[in-house]
Amino acid sequence: MRSIPQLVIPFLLLASGGHGQVLFEETATSLGLNEIRNIGDGTGISFVDFDDDGWDDITVCTNAGEPVRFYKNTGGDFTEISFDIDDPMVASKSVVWVDFDNDGDKDLFVSCETGPNKFYRNDDFNFIDITESAGFPTTNVYTNSASWGDYNNDGLLDVFLANRDLSQVIPNMLYKNNDDGTFTLVNNEALIGNRSELSFQGTFYDINNDGYMELYLINDRLLSKNIMYKNQANGTFSDISFFSGSDYQMNAMSSAIEDYDYDGYTDMYITNTTIDSGDPDPGNYLMKNNGDETFSNTAISAGVQFGYFSWGAVWLDGDLDGYLDLYVSGQFATDGGGILPAAYYDNQGDASFERIVGQGFEEDLAFSYGNAMGDIDNDGYPDIIVANRDPYTDYIWKNKTSELNNNNYFKVKLEGTVSNRDGIGARIELLANGLTQYRFTASLEGYLSQNSEAEFFGLGTAATVDQVKVYWPSGIVDTYNDLSANQTVTIIEDNAILSVEEQQIGQGLRLYPNPATEVLNLQLPKESMESYVVYNTLGQEVLSGKFNTSHQAQIDLSNLSAGVFVLKVTATNRTITERFIKQ
Repeated sequence: MRSIPQLVIPFLLLASGGHGQVLFEETATSLGLNEIRNIGDGTGISFVDFDDDGWDDITVCTNAGEPVRFYKNTGGDFTEISFDIDDPMVASKSVVWVDFDNDGDKDLFVSCETGPNKFYRNDDFNFIDITESAGFPTTNVYTNSASWGDYNNDGLLDVFLANRDLSQVIPNMLYKNNDDGTFTLVNNEALIGNRSELSFQGTFYDINNDGYMELYLINDRLLSKNIMYKNQANGTFSDISFFSGSDYQMNAMSSAIEDYDYDGYTDMYITNTTIDSGDPDPGNYLMKNNGDETFSNTAISAGVQFGYFSWGAVWLDGDLDGYLDLYVSGQFATDGGGILPAAYYDNQGDASFERIVGQGFEEDLAFSYGNAMGDIDNDGYPDIIVANRDPYTDYIWKNKTSELNNNNYFKVKLEGTVSNRDGIGARIELLANGLTQYRFTASLEGYLSQNSEAEFFGLGTAATVDQVKVYWPSGIVDTYNDLSANQTVTIIEDNAILSVEEQQIGQGLRLYPNPATEVLNLQLPKESMESYVVYNTLGQEVLSGKFNTSHQAQIDLSNLSAGVFVLKVTATNRTITERFIKQ
């Protein structure tokens, strides 16, 4: 691993007359991340909790001759760990954690543009290379990204491989999940064809709120316009690019989706080359969803055109005021006038943005590519990680805005039971203090990157969430009312809710997996556990036992029926009460 000295730079971003303020600090080296790479057109990065312990971890693409690297979040900082993976050590472009078989643990897909992709099934952190047995190519197909989504709503995640073959021979590939550990190539069956489109990424998202996900291709070079495939709800797609107004001819790099104007329809931000490039559609685009399967570019009127060569983009409510801001990673300035490669746009609360210039980004000089959003210390304020290119090490922009305001947050994680377990394709609607916010769950966003699986909501000063609704791909709608702020909840499809905040942080007792199936693992780092009692929701004792005075233990749940239960653990100096779900 190579490294160069890394500055720790606090920056205060204050919009003159703006809607809010944020405070970040660059902390990669101090938190244990010291990565540097030199890969053509950069890479993506993952900010996903890969071991399901409630803390967002980091997974990093690397150069040829180096393995994919895993940084475990140990409670606010990161420690590099290794998994027993048969890694070919080729230069990787994107890494995605996904539960493709709905078994409760995260499997790993590694995309590569200079060698074969790798797909690993996670069997209790024994990673089995199933690339060939699952039906994927074992030769180089120039893949930049693997985007996951359940396009036919059968509860199984399918995958779209964006294969950017500059010779335009190898096409993109859509694979259907067969529910037996294998996948079938369905380009013809799904009517997307076999033409090479030079795609960096395909994004699954629902443009019309009918419960079926469309597939939008952002295409690099000017040979192929961007393509919107409408889901026909019968296993096929139709090309509505021209009629929807989304057939932009651009050098598209990044597709970040979110409902920025809170009209109930998901929008997309697309990064591009410079406004003076001479391209047919120059500058970055804010593809506003008009709600009728058409789109309008509002980048200029919203103030987010950026104008310079850019790559990654991510939506986040940095100051938790309830409105989504936008962070854009760029390559370099072209006018020599002090415009920096990155930009933070503060949402003014009226669907317009103000770029924060002059206080903080002065030292953000990296050639930046993929970026992702997560929560390093579980304080509810979203942090940003950025994959940079040699000679710059990666950035971790730690959110310090809690020093400036006392705004509240609410985080939602999803777990499907009828829908796919990751909840990809679900739409979340949250009402607090008279403001309705929306989020849409996706597996790959921005530039080849993966955000935290938690959806973050800023509440401003509101202490209560009046209502949260989840619209699942299955058609099930779960509704909860009057929930306290400043907590993380996992919503289980078809009416079950679990407070992750209580479980992971409140008392120091870690339960995993939760929900559980056969075994519930317990961990209490600073005390020994002596005994336990499990009660059902009627207060009846259903299980009990003793531990061998240990910091770690297991409870056999195989004879327990499905449901929500209360666990009381007697430790050295106290009794701890937690909830868990048995599936």
